[in-house]
Amino acid sequence: MLPSEAFQVLGVEARFDLSSRDLRAAWMRRASVAHPDAAGAVDESARVNDAMRVLSDPIQRAQALLELRGAPEVEARSLPQGFLLEMMELRERADECAGDAVATARLRGEAASRRDAAVAEIAAIFAGSGAGSIAPEHSGQVAEQINIVRAFERMLEQLDREAGHGSPSP
Repeated sequence: MLPSEAFQVLGVEARFDLSSRDLRAAWMRRASVAHPDAAGAVDESARVNDAMRVLSDPIQRAQALLELRGAPEVEARSLPQGFLLEMMELRERADECAGDAVATARLRGEAASRRDAAVAEIAAIFAGSGAGSIAPEHSGQVAEQINIVRAFERMLEQLDREAGHGSPSP
């Protein structure tokens, strides 16, 4: 299954701002029919689960939308000016607060907030670009925001590892 097919598989509108509640409801409807115990097929059940996995992840959902809208290829590693320096400073702060649970929790909250802001920016870019094809500049903006989300997710994983927690919380 191509990621861009995930919207059709779950029967949801191809847009970025899908609520987790709506996604789960669509998945449940499709899964109940596709499940092998309900006279469905194993392959179809796997497609439904794959579609849910793609659309539940904001990065994969954004990439699926870009693909679906025929977005032009953009520099995959693009980041806003000054972002790498900012990340280096945040990582230094992480090193400084090692062993201090309160400071680490504060930094984790800041990183999660910044990740969420980048996801919100992706939603705003898609909302502003309309439902048709996406302009190259919008495609580039989405790619930058995806890279920001990834950077903050890696930071959150690092903070959780260093704090001795298992996997990061959403």
